[in-house]
Amino acid sequence: MDSKNNYNAEDFLSDRIPEGRERLMSDSERELAGEIRQTLKRVGNERMPLLEQAELWERIQEKTINKPTSYPWRRYMQIAAMLLMVLGIGIWQFQKNTPTHKLLDFAAQNVGKKSMNVSSKTSKTNTDVTAPSNESEEENIITTNDFNTFVVGNGKRSAIKLPDGTKVWLNSGSRLIYPVKFSGDIREVYLEGEAYFDVTHDKEHPFNVRSSNMNISVLGTEFYVSSSEGNDNNYAVLVQGSIVFSTGTWLNKKEHQLVPGQRINYNLKENTLAIAEVKTTEFRSWKEGYIDVNSESLDAIIQRVAKYYNMEISIQNLDLSDEKFSGRLDFQSSADDVLNILCAGTPYVYNGVERRLELRKR
Repeated sequence: MDSKNNYNAEDFLSDRIPEGRERLMSDSERELAGEIRQTLKRVGNERMPLLEQAELWERIQEKTINKPTSYPWRRYMQIAAMLLMVLGIGIWQFQKNTPTHKLLDFAAQNVGKKSMNVSSKTSKTNTDVTAPSNESEEENIITTNDFNTFVVGNGKRSAIKLPDGTKVWLNSGSRLIYPVKFSGDIREVYLEGEAYFDVTHDKEHPFNVRSSNMNISVLGTEFYVSSSEGNDNNYAVLVQGSIVFSTGTWLNKKEHQLVPGQRINYNLKENTLAIAEVKTTEFRSWKEGYIDVNSESLDAIIQRVAKYYNMEISIQNLDLSDEKFSGRLDFQSSADDVLNILCAGTPYVYNGVERRLELRKR
């Protein structure tokens, strides 16, 4: 072993060359290995395990072994390809440690778990569907691995203030995942369900609402979001300010900037976006616990109540179109109370046990 090229760049990267025997590498192998190591350091990938480095080098060699080397430019092309491969892996390794990746990874592991429920102290029976609770919001917060998960039980609504001062109102059955403390250049949260956001303005730290199907980017504004994995239609309504709505990644990414009064709907099944003008007063009042109606039919109002309390109400094919109402629906009471008041003076009665409307017995 007195000639050069007894060791190659793979041995150098994996620290398999005995001390003092580096001279047995050829100049070209030493130069190439040095460039790769420097590239790894520049992308913050010096923590790559030695075994992964060796496997990477083996894959590189598979592409370059037994290739003609009579033309210098081919060698340079090989070096460039190797460096690009290493750079790509380095960027991927770096992204694995960003706040965004950590948030999405945590959400992927925890969203949908049946075990992650609010404590029994805050739970209600199926027939006791109430408006926002006065109980301490801390009772609904689960803290795990630097993230808080705010869970709203079925038939309830609640509100929370995030570490940056942003206020969020969440509907029944929703959950919000957010860092114990915002760090980095972007404030990011993960939503599953329905929520109204009043974001604290911070020009230096944009605010992102992420979900399984879409992403919303803002600086400081008010908007409503409905995003659920089991729902084909996910949407956002801009009340004030400006938001950028996006879905998809890379080549199939769809993006649109909204102005106040617009609703953007993403149809997951058809992979389409639709924008429409809407009245934002309903979404403003939603978080305050009331909705104003103007000569609306009872069946339409029943659907509003069902959506507000996130519950199913059967009307049993009854024709409710002749019953019209105008005024304010106060949702500070239970769903049973709201529905009983609506049915008073009509031919119908609400069965709270089975959650359905029935003809009033005469």
